Amino acid sequence: MTAITQPGHPLQTPAIAWRFSARLAVMALLWLGLNGTDWSSWIVGGPAVFAAAWISLKLLPALPWHWSVGGAIAFAGFFVRESLRGGWDVSWRALSAKLPLSPAIVCFPLHLPSGAARLFFCGTISLLPGTAVVAIAEASICVHALNCSPQVEEDLRELERRVAVLFGLPLPMQDEVNS
Repeated sequence: MTAITQPGHPLQTPAIAWRFSARLAVMALLWLGLNGTDWSSWIVGGPAVFAAAWISLKLLPALPWHWSVGGAIAFAGFFVRESLRGGWDVSWRALSAKLPLSPAIVCFPLHLPSGAARLFFCGTISLLPGTAVVAIAEASICVHALNCSPQVEEDLRELERRVAVLFGLPLPMQDEVNS
């Protein structure tokens, strides 16, 4: 059985080929997004896309996580709604002298395990109205908020819960968190 887990074993080739194909498709879409329908750009883009996919395969190993399909669909809806809400809120605050601004740094305890889910969570915090991660520690993060209110922590907790669902991870119950 150890032969299956050895590097370079033929049974691993389909997984590597699939990962390379997926990365090649992502890089090709990125190139297409940058250059539109200028098909002559593929003279340079073809080799660049191939090289980028190959290098990413060598530098970024396979990640030991997966997204649940239901979690991805739910998160996509949440992402769109919160992006619109966040953009509207920040724009309104910038244009209106009546809306309160009380900027602060909020320290938020993390319940997601280290790894991809936690990094994804930190990367998506900018979705929330007027928030940005300014520091990441082992068990907490510091978030700059334009309007320091209890709503900031509630929004962060909701985002953390949705990221946990996306990655298929359990989070402690709210009663366990408070005790």
